[in-house]
Amino acid sequence: MDIAENEIITEDMRQIKSLIAQTVAKREQLKSEMQEWYSRFPTERFAKANNLIMIDAMLSELDSNYKRLWDFHNRAVHA
Repeated sequence: MDIAENEIITEDMRQIKSLIAQTVAKREQLKSEMQEWYSRFPTERFAKANNLIMIDAMLSELDSNYKRLWDFHNRAVHA
């Protein structure tokens, strides 16, 4: 039996997935900016380092929330 075939995805989970995708896009943009920054200023701290740290923390929280919802709705189905 294919897990994805019987996977329960709620509207809250869809919204979290969308937020994760948006946040990953922001993170990738910042990482690109950081790479450019360090090629220009190799000895200076990246000016937006705190933003990157905050985005990483937000991604972790979104991921945890999604997993908690997935486990709640799918644990019995896939046990």
